Amino acid sequence: MSSPALSTRERILQTSANLILSRGFSAMTVDMICAQANITKGGFFHHFNNKEVLGEAVLQQFWQDATERQARVTQAPYARQLDRIVAYLDHAIATYQDPQLGQGCMLAVFTMGLADTNPGLFQVSRDYFNQWRLELTDMFKQLQEEQGQESLDTAAWAELYIATLEGALVLAKANADPLVIARTLTLYKQQLLRAIAA
Repeated sequence: MSSPALSTRERILQTSANLILSRGFSAMTVDMICAQANITKGGFFHHFNNKEVLGEAVLQQFWQDATERQARVTQAPYARQLDRIVAYLDHAIATYQDPQLGQGCMLAVFTMGLADTNPGLFQVSRDYFNQWRLELTDMFKQLQEEQGQESLDTAAWAELYIATLEGALVLAKANADPLVIARTLTLYKQQLLRAIAA
């Protein structure tokens, strides 16, 4: 059950996020949300016109939380861009040991589960994925310039990071092994450092 200290809107968002990660968006119902958040349907519809509006709000909250976590690391001062990227990776390794975050990626759940059934929410999740990819690519372009390595494929390294993290989250859930996230992201970091040193 959700914490009574949270506002009704926050309880709905938190409960919905947990249900989406455990059951998927399509399987989640307003009745489930109301029961688990301990609210009435009227309370639900006071905050959200429908399930799709709620889904977009859940995605927005997920993205905002992720962006704020990442910004605390990437916006700190670093002597080199390589140090910034290593700090970003170390932060991800530590952060995803949190059982709540290790449940999965909301973007992946929406992208995989709604591509054919809910084009609107699929597009929202796709847009966030693309924004993430572009931000990472920009980080790697700065590294490429700093290191003078024209051969560094900035888009591929960005995409490999996303694929590594998303795949690790799936494996962690499938095998009830959250340490797979740390293992795979550590390997990614080691491979990146080898590529830079080469």
